[in-house]
Amino acid sequence: MMEQKMFAFMEKMYNKMISIEDAVNRNGEAIEKNREAIEKNTQSIINLENKMDKHISALYDGYKQSVEGINRLGNKIDKLTEKVEKQELKVSALQVVK
Repeated sequence: MMEQKMFAFMEKMYNKMISIEDAVNRNGEAIEKNREAIEKNTQSIINLENKMDKHISALYDGYKQSVEGINRLGNKIDKLTEKVEKQELKVSALQVVK
């Protein structure tokens, strides 16, 4: 009787250990899948960062060109303003002479 109880107990323990082993294996597989997904996500993030760096660089270059163009236009306007002022002085001087 005692041997049968002991055998039944050991059989239960064995079955429990098998189910625990199965659960550990499933968890290991899930962990491996998560690791692979994290690796893919990391690579995707790196790719996005590289693309963003290129776009930011292009945007900065465009901004720099815009500022340079605005400065050139400002200089041209200043020169034209000086010419107009000189012309106004000449016209005023001619009107005084008449």
